[in-house]
Amino acid sequence: MLQNIIIMIIGFILLVKGADFVVKGAVGLSKRLNLSEMLIGIVLVGIGTSLPEIIVTVNSSLKQESDIILGNAIGSSICNILLVVGIAGIIRPMKIDKRLCKTHLSISILTIVALFVICNLGNSKNLEIQRIEAVILLGTAVLYTIFTFFEGKNENEDNKEKQENSKKMSYFRIFIYIVLGFVGLKYGADFVVDEATNIANYFSISPAIISMTIVAVGTALPEIATSVIASIRKDSDLAVGNVIGSNIYNICLLPGIGATISPIAYDKSFNSTITFLIIATLVVMILTNYKNKSTLSRGKALTLLLLYSAYVVNLFVN
Repeated sequence: MLQNIIIMIIGFILLVKGADFVVKGAVGLSKRLNLSEMLIGIVLVGIGTSLPEIIVTVNSSLKQESDIILGNAIGSSICNILLVVGIAGIIRPMKIDKRLCKTHLSISILTIVALFVICNLGNSKNLEIQRIEAVILLGTAVLYTIFTFFEGKNENEDNKEKQENSKKMSYFRIFIYIVLGFVGLKYGADFVVDEATNIANYFSISPAIISMTIVAVGTALPEIATSVIASIRKDSDLAVGNVIGSNIYNICLLPGIGATISPIAYDKSFNSTITFLIIATLVVMILTNYKNKSTLSRGKALTLLLLYSAYVVNLFVN
């Protein structure tokens, strides 16, 4: 028992230090390339923090465990948009880039709606995500990445003068920070989830409760740690960009990669969960765009946390 607690503490230390390294590396790269932290947060950090979910997806697809693939993609996205953004906003109220609040959140909603439509096409008694639909989802992820880079390229000149006056980190140091950071996030999350599960089993807590709490939040720990550290360091665009990017890649890449390996059987019971994810993303969009201020106050962040709490309670009740 004591050993489990010690390993879990080590896991949290790895998470915090890994997140700190990722944020430092991402900020350094944005200055080096004269790009905004928002762009780096969406693409590099967004994909990087989604790696645990991608690994779970590949393993689940090889075992043809369709529910785990979709539950992982949708559940992690709900956790990101409500829990992660909520925690980051509680720590420090944030002024967010308007493009994140409007353009990228709109794209996120469209990708979720597209997944909903794809999943419900065909024979209602035998719904599947086929390989051709997987290609569409993967293509959407590629197009989104190109769009984001094009958007960042247009702002290069705007950032150039400001970035030239700031101290720049070497590419080698940036590479070391980012690689070590992602390694820390990966193993830190593994240690925390594994040992928390062992402790829960020790106290005879049911597997259902473990899966809905420890495992669900565990796959989002890299996003939580990264957004918390970014919020503490006042890098609000990185904190929120990481979440929005991760969600878009979760929705496109996870079912896309999974269905490419093997078609994914779809259970219509997921319809209500996908609908909730759309509503949750809309709520974040409305709150952050309220009076066109593009802000996330502690009050708004608390609303997101309460909404996530209601979601978890509903899972237990059902």
